[in-house]
Amino acid sequence: VGRKGRALPGKACRNLAMKDGPTNSLSKAGDLTRISSAQRRPPWRKRERPKLSVAPMMQWTDPHYRSFARLLTRRTLLFTEMIPAAAIVDAKAEGALEKILAFNASHRPLAIQIGGSSPELMAQAAQFCADAGFDEVNLNVGCPSSKVTTGGYGACLMKSPKLVAEIAGAALEACRRRGIPVTVKHRLGVDECDSWDELVAFVETVAAAGITHFIVHARKALLGVLSCEGNRTIPPLKYDWVRSLAATFPEFTFELNGGVTSLVEAKQLLAEGVVAGVMIGRAAYQTPWAILATADTDIFGVDSPASSRQQVLERYLDYAAAVFHSEQRLGKVSTSNSALELEELLAAPAANLFEDVSPVFRTVLLREVVEAHRSSPPAFSLRRAAGLAMQALDEKLSQAT
Repeated sequence: VGRKGRALPGKACRNLAMKDGPTNSLSKAGDLTRISSAQRRPPWRKRERPKLSVAPMMQWTDPHYRSFARLLTRRTLLFTEMIPAAAIVDAKAEGALEKILAFNASHRPLAIQIGGSSPELMAQAAQFCADAGFDEVNLNVGCPSSKVTTGGYGACLMKSPKLVAEIAGAALEACRRRGIPVTVKHRLGVDECDSWDELVAFVETVAAAGITHFIVHARKALLGVLSCEGNRTIPPLKYDWVRSLAATFPEFTFELNGGVTSLVEAKQLLAEGVVAGVMIGRAAYQTPWAILATADTDIFGVDSPASSRQQVLERYLDYAAAVFHSEQRLGKVSTSNSALELEELLAAPAANLFEDVSPVFRTVLLREVVEAHRSSPPAFSLRRAAGLAMQALDEKLSQAT
């Protein structure tokens, strides 16, 4: 992302433009579509918003991950990667908007996160997102990445609550015609702006623009001091501050994010009856079965779509093969390097399917994908790699017993 927030990282941009995934039964890989009027759902009421969500994560919550996650949970709210508002507006001007915003209807409920510091650009981007059929538009006011904050948005915006309110008001107005809700994701504070009074003032100011749902990463951010990883782990978690926000502003809803690594923790936090939702980040990507496979049953009280890891793996491999062959027919996979790049993207979400049992599956899967494309002509190798990874996992588990 450049200083004006106009460029996406190369790999992330390619991910966003990839063809999307399966419906409840696996659909054609090319089903990247704008939501039609028949498919469009009415905006959800406050009480209907899913209580569990997976955080937006750059280069992680791409279309392939979302397709994979939907084999594990149908009810959890998924997010796109964060997309700069300027990139969306530029894409519209270049006739490439659908490459960024089109998605498979099976990924819903689906929110899109956008970032920027210009109320005008954010309003335009929010309107395009609402028209595309997303269930929610979320404004990024919490990312500590230097690539983002040097563009004047992300966590640094917490120092400018009036600007955030202006952005939020513009986005809300832009989404009003479609009735799509706009939410804000933010930190407890940033740098020296980290007092309780400043946090309360931030929420008051942004709420005055019309925001009613806040997703709070329960840590402050230290910009230019800590890396992104450091900002996820070093500043202490303050769940009590999020609880206190909910008590201070009972007319609004608050969703807790940060440090939640299990579904048990999420259930406990929801059982308190204080926060309206829990957002899980990296754990939902790194241990997807442990987090998402029983989410529909344990959180939403409905049957899970996943009966076994093997079933999920087979369905995802069918999806991955369809994507690979579709890209191949379009002439986008014509060399070993292009085949490897695509298969690494496809392999990434499934690689962690057994991670809570052993890392062996992931290690062998990713290694075999690379080995398959060292000298061979471009061909789909992920199914074979998965078979070898399963063999290695079975051997590892048998040795342990």
